Amino acid sequence: MWINMNETILIITVASIVGVLLGRIIPWLAARIGKVRPAETQANNQVEARTISKEPSLLPQPVGSRRSVATLVIMTLLVVVWGLMVGFAVSVFSHLLYIVFLFPLVMGINSGKMIVNVVQKAKIRTASQLIFLSILSAVAIYGTFHYTKYIGFQVKALVEIFSGLDETTEEENLQVTKAFLDYALEEETGHSGFLGYILYEAQQGVTIGRLFRSTTFNLGPALTWLYWLMEFGIILGVTIQKGRKAMNMSSCEACGNWHSGEKHLGGTASTNETILLEMLKQKDFTGLGTLIQKNAEVPSLELYFQGCQVCGKSQSQLVVRRTFQSAKGNLQFTDATQTILQPNESVLLLNQLSFSGD
Repeated sequence: MWINMNETILIITVASIVGVLLGRIIPWLAARIGKVRPAETQANNQVEARTISKEPSLLPQPVGSRRSVATLVIMTLLVVVWGLMVGFAVSVFSHLLYIVFLFPLVMGINSGKMIVNVVQKAKIRTASQLIFLSILSAVAIYGTFHYTKYIGFQVKALVEIFSGLDETTEEENLQVTKAFLDYALEEETGHSGFLGYILYEAQQGVTIGRLFRSTTFNLGPALTWLYWLMEFGIILGVTIQKGRKAMNMSSCEACGNWHSGEKHLGGTASTNETILLEMLKQKDFTGLGTLIQKNAEVPSLELYFQGCQVCGKSQSQLVVRRTFQSAKGNLQFTDATQTILQPNESVLLLNQLSFSGD
């Protein structure tokens, strides 16, 4: 691939615009494909209390196998596109300033964010799928990073050979420069094109230290390959770590949607612990509605609910925690009991208690 200076400027501009658009479009598109509301919307909406007699007749159904495959394929394509954009943007910026190990970490964080989105929307459940997508994302990012530097290498050679602006934009001169570089790279490394460039860069070695001191240190060929491997490892490692954390989140067994975390239902005074535990044992949700306050004074017993807020067809969990202040004035929590609720019991509970949003 060969581009001139005007095309380079155009690509940088277009890439910046497309990058911003992708940042908006990708989460929206993924949410529409997976029939899942964006996480921000779920976090801000309170769970609606539902009675058994008024259960919605059109509850979200489990995603079919065909839809799941289609979602995974589309999300995989988005991973590649996002990787190309991130790798290109970082590589362009690296021509101005490159900080050792920091830039790979930035690329890894961006890759991880995309993988988390894929895990949630495509409902990734297996480690093999996570590893495959993480490797794909890391290769797209790091490969684009180096290929963009290869394009910059071509542009720099063009400017040095032909000093005039008109000369640098002529098609014939572009082809001459490309042929000259291919010949030089093949003579130096035995390969032309992008592969020859990578081998040439490895022979020259990566130079570090210019940002912090006047002297520089060249890693040499062997350490350069090791350094590149470490950079790729950082990107891949951060991506897998973020994806694994997202995959370990609990999900609804009925519809497959992810639980958004615990929701605070309210609390009561610690002196009411015996009464509260007896009500939970008897599943006396009407009594709980009378006993529980939105904001109880510490020390207290606090109720937390975790369950599906989309279909309400799976089991949920109700946790009671003792809350008190330590000697330093910090709030501390210890679990008093955990109760598994069936779907109809969750409906009855939520009819009596509303989320405080904590």
